[in-house]
Amino acid sequence: MKKRLSYRFRLAIVVFSAIICVLPVLFIVLNSLMSADEAASRYTSRVTPVTALGLTDGNLHYVEATLIPDLLTLSGFRDILMHDPTNLRFLWNSLILAVPIVVGTLIISPMAAYAFERLRAKHKEKLFFAYIITMMLPMQALLVPHFIAANFLGITDNYLAIILPAIFAPFGVFLIRQQMKSFDKATIEAAKIDGANELQIFTSIVLPNLKPTMTALMVLSFSEVWNLVDQAVVFIREVRFMPLATQLSIAYSDGMISTVFAISTVFMIPALIVFIYGQDNLAEGVGYTSFR
Repeated sequence: MKKRLSYRFRLAIVVFSAIICVLPVLFIVLNSLMSADEAASRYTSRVTPVTALGLTDGNLHYVEATLIPDLLTLSGFRDILMHDPTNLRFLWNSLILAVPIVVGTLIISPMAAYAFERLRAKHKEKLFFAYIITMMLPMQALLVPHFIAANFLGITDNYLAIILPAIFAPFGVFLIRQQMKSFDKATIEAAKIDGANELQIFTSIVLPNLKPTMTALMVLSFSEVWNLVDQAVVFIREVRFMPLATQLSIAYSDGMISTVFAISTVFMIPALIVFIYGQDNLAEGVGYTSFR
């Protein structure tokens, strides 16, 4: 009886937590099907003929949030995809940034992690600690040295100013090295005795066993760069080269509330696809971050 109650209690907590996590996503998706007039009436302070009838406190109009719109329509998606094709350009800009960063991270991180793990040097761990300590710094604190370096290289108004620092970020190296610590050292030594060099050991033994961590790194790297805003504002001067994430704030400041919901829904789709693809290995890969 006690076990059954305990199971039901844990199940209730899980279900409640799932609802809390899913509710904001469901709210955005359903509100993206709202008409522009209803969105303006519900989510702005603008007084419309509809809201004017319900004013009870002078000229104040309060937000009237809802989960299900009064009228379901695809006009918001039609506006951002057909009437204003610049949103597709912003989506393409996000992909131009995300794909090279994710691919570069999946190439550089395992090689750097293998070098740190196999290197026999006196101050190796101190060097590695100094490298990963930058993960504790907020991204805004790193923008200044990144800008100085980009200015020195002459790429301040270029996607490379964002891509290069992201590719060499320490998180991927740390994550993959933690899994490498659990590798059977006898297998690697046996391969060396058989005449395999370090490149052969890395490509034939180590790399094939990194799938869970590599998949987790792909999901986490993509989600981070897909939400990129601050770096774009600092390093990209022309609006037409901005990623889609920056368009959300622009649309909101312009009062296009229905457009914000529609863009947010489109914005979630690529991240959702990547998450679904890597969800089986995500928990296992992140589990290797425990210190050994």
